[in-house]
Amino acid sequence: MTSAFTTRWGIVGTGWISTQFSSDLLVDPESRDVKDVRHKIVAVASRSKTVAEEFVAKLETGAGNEIKTYGSYQELYDDESVDAVYIGTPHSHHYRNVFDALTAGKNVLVEKPMTVNADQAQALVDLARKKQIFLMEAVWTRFQPYSYKLQEVLKSGVIGEIRAASSELCVDFGETAKKDPNHRLVNPELAGGALLDLGPYPWTQLYLALGSPSKVTLDRLSPLKIAASMTKTKSGVDASSAAIIDFPQEDGRIVQGTLTAAQDRQSSHSRVLIVQGSTGYLETQWPTFRPKSFSYKAWDSPEDFAEGSREPTRSESFEFEPRPGNILGFAWEADEVARCLRDGKLESERMTLSETVLMMEVFDEIRKQGEFVYPESLETLEFA
Repeated sequence: MTSAFTTRWGIVGTGWISTQFSSDLLVDPESRDVKDVRHKIVAVASRSKTVAEEFVAKLETGAGNEIKTYGSYQELYDDESVDAVYIGTPHSHHYRNVFDALTAGKNVLVEKPMTVNADQAQALVDLARKKQIFLMEAVWTRFQPYSYKLQEVLKSGVIGEIRAASSELCVDFGETAKKDPNHRLVNPELAGGALLDLGPYPWTQLYLALGSPSKVTLDRLSPLKIAASMTKTKSGVDASSAAIIDFPQEDGRIVQGTLTAAQDRQSSHSRVLIVQGSTGYLETQWPTFRPKSFSYKAWDSPEDFAEGSREPTRSESFEFEPRPGNILGFAWEADEVARCLRDGKLESERMTLSETVLMMEVFDEIRKQGEFVYPESLETLEFA
């Protein structure tokens, strides 16, 4: 019997997202029926060694799992025992952090969004390819069982020809941001705003339904027509961003996808994605980033569907709770990284680097139409 491939992880950043990712890494993969790969945290880095030590102390690591702590990121990048680096720092820091990790020769999984803009994302992709190092954006939704089942159902044609899709992630952060103008959610110096923080999730839902590799390869912005609107907070970042995006299909049709991301209101928990087909529709329930369930209703013909008074001839629901091993859901993307490293792949076929760049190009265009630019220190390709 072949032993499981073990990836030794270094964690950069000690905030909430790094805590959740690390906790998932420590759950036995066999609890989610994964037997071919395993994970081990060997190092954690923060801006101070004390903070890193506090982070490790809170993890339920189990006996015998010694984790080194560093007071600088570079020390972790230089640690030869680290196979892959997980970067969970604020959006504003991703470009520099990933650049340094790749330069040091480390494989990288970086939280979404990979960078502030498309030029930065492309620069990191170019660097990773030049150095022949693995790089992936950590869009955890893409690797959850929900996403595979969603694509399977849509591909089956049960709701007919797909005509449109709409997805949103709106979270009313309310007083959290209002009380602290320096909070990352509203601080332009930390790349705050709804689009970068929340937008990757409705984008992912739309891409799964309308633009995934199984349908058509979208490598650059050129085939995508976008009409966007934006409202802003007092600090100048976007409180709400909405866009209609034209997705070309293999048969030559254009299908519209509507994306909404907002931090000033709450999405309905009953529907965060709707995919409209010629003979039915599919609805996904909250939350957009980790859906608990989705269901579809279908009729025998477009005429029966349009009638309205007739009951659907087919309907089905799919549940994705409880999660195995009580993981939050980050473990599945870690499994993907481990398999890619084991197989010598430089990028994931399911979360391609071209899609990462494409998403940032779309977001750049949405910000352009909303006349929203971050400080030059965040948008530049140069380092201070």
